[in-house]
Amino acid sequence: MPLKIPKVYRLRGNCGNVELEIEFHEEVVEGPKIGSQMIVEITSDKNECMKHYFCAHGYVISNTQIGDFYRVVISLHGFLVVIKSKHSIGINVMDRVYLGVTFIA
Repeated sequence: MPLKIPKVYRLRGNCGNVELEIEFHEEVVEGPKIGSQMIVEITSDKNECMKHYFCAHGYVISNTQIGDFYRVVISLHGFLVVIKSKHSIGINVMDRVYLGVTFIA
């Protein structure tokens, strides 16, 4: 999904009861091909993250419950990752996390 910020796009995905939105800069992460699958790993282990096509570290900036959903927002130095789930995600505000993403055609 194109954003109003030049060269930044947002990917959306879901797996079971979890919804995910990730912002990327097109000069850093080329947009995946239509129909590609996205593997996402959120970890505290840098070495695990480095196994992915894209790896970045950031901080949890929000962890709230809105109605029946839990919402976690992670900032990757300004680029946002939003996770929504019916169950608690298990990470806390100001936790340092690594986000690894791999695309499979």
